[in-house]
Amino acid sequence: MAFVAATLTAGLVVVCAPAAAHDYWIDRDARGYTLFQGHVHSSHKGEDRVPYDPAIVKGILCARATTEVIAVMPMRAYPVRAEARCDAVLVHTNTGYWTQTLTDTVNKPKSEVRGALRGWLAEETVKRVDAWTPAAARPVSDALELTPLENPFSLKPGDKLRVVATWRGQPKRGVAVAYDGDARGVTGTDGQINIRIRRMGVQMLSASWDEAGGDANADKIVRGTILQFELAR
Repeated sequence: MAFVAATLTAGLVVVCAPAAAHDYWIDRDARGYTLFQGHVHSSHKGEDRVPYDPAIVKGILCARATTEVIAVMPMRAYPVRAEARCDAVLVHTNTGYWTQTLTDTVNKPKSEVRGALRGWLAEETVKRVDAWTPAAARPVSDALELTPLENPFSLKPGDKLRVVATWRGQPKRGVAVAYDGDARGVTGTDGQINIRIRRMGVQMLSASWDEAGGDANADKIVRGTILQFELAR
């Protein structure tokens, strides 16, 4: 089985995942993948690993060299792990309801929070790409997703990568996109945007889009996604 999961950092034009000053990212080893939360680029001991509830992982899709996409099941103990190999792996997460008050943001529905100002439901995906194949060059899911339109592994600092944001498999206009937490703009009518690569190593592109909520506890649904790949140093 293969696994990846993540949320977004709060560095976009709009905040995708209120939890976070922390990121989710995926480590890969010879047997599979492990999800961690914290600061993927942190140099501060104690901040690079933060526990999370493994129940946030709602589904995992694995894309292989052809266009085959299969569902896989994670091992649900902390840290969540699965064993497999995929060219691209996407995990859907849901951290539930969030509510903002005058003093705090809490991971509870508005109906359970005194002094609630607004609430939202946070749904996120993360996709890790490990090989440039037909499977990795197209969306894996119907959720919000970022996909490279060219081979990302041929890039070096200073090069631009064109990516497309999709929703239900179709290009999505007006999606806010960030690189390493810094806002880089929004997607155009074709759902595309160029991102300039700054360095080698792990690359984290994140995106978010809000839509009106569907119940009394969610004024909106915050949909987020992250694209992760690595450029060998």
